Amino acid sequence: MRKVNVAYNEDCIIGMNRIANESVDVILTDPPYMYLKNRKLDRNFDEDAFFVQVNRILKSTGFLVLFGRGESFYRWNYKLSSLGLKFKEEIIWDKRYPSSPLQAISRMHETVAIWTKGCGVLNRVKVDYTEARKYNLDAIIADVKRLRSSLTSVSQLDEIIKFLDTGVKNTLTKDISDSTVTISSKTLGKAPRLVSLVDALQNGMNERSIISEVPEKYRSIHPTQKPVRLIERLLNLVAKPGDIIVDPFAGSFSTAKACINLGLNYIVFEIDNEYFDLGLNSLESYRENSKSNGTQGILFG
Repeated sequence: MRKVNVAYNEDCIIGMNRIANESVDVILTDPPYMYLKNRKLDRNFDEDAFFVQVNRILKSTGFLVLFGRGESFYRWNYKLSSLGLKFKEEIIWDKRYPSSPLQAISRMHETVAIWTKGCGVLNRVKVDYTEARKYNLDAIIADVKRLRSSLTSVSQLDEIIKFLDTGVKNTLTKDISDSTVTISSKTLGKAPRLVSLVDALQNGMNERSIISEVPEKYRSIHPTQKPVRLIERLLNLVAKPGDIIVDPFAGSFSTAKACINLGLNYIVFEIDNEYFDLGLNSLESYRENSKSNGTQGILFG
């Protein structure tokens, strides 16, 4: 078994071959998309050999979190299905800004597929309201209007106060055909909208399938660098404290940095010497800053 919390400067297929069978909880990675010609960041790799190693080292409850786009991404997903992995979810990374102003269509997103080797169950994750809504002013305005409307309704205010006092979201009262009907929230399947909004303000919102995070363009060391916070949010969906996370195409080492923040163990591989040296230096500085600033956190924190 490779040592954890170590970065290796080697071909990931060779490195993964030294990892024990079914010993890894999560593989999160951003392979070369294979559409940039004559660029070293789009280095060819043996896809079949790579996915065989993915399938071998993942635990039965383990997850693969895979970035991609275009023909290669669809091909990879087919290969994973053929190996028997089970598709769990698709996440869209909304980058907020286009990758290049020269493209015919401004590409502002990347796709992430989440697969499990067998019986992995996604975590229910809460995201702070201000982070979940930070790029959606229309939604914030709508929420404020809903809260304002509660000031004119005694029953709605009572429901909100009851929730704040007890944490219980139990009934919803509606006027139907001039008669008042009380419906159990268990039957309805959801709490009253205003109570749910107050709950979101207090406890956060469920993670969504579209995650908005701005790329770290002005401090990037790799052309396809992913924001550390984006990686944290993805890991929160699939990992638990102490898990072992493998990133076979480490690039800027964003996965390792996210693992430091979340109390996870990592093994990362980067074959390119230049990117490895830049990434390792960046990781060491990040680790020291995390210790001095007390930013090393707990998963789901």
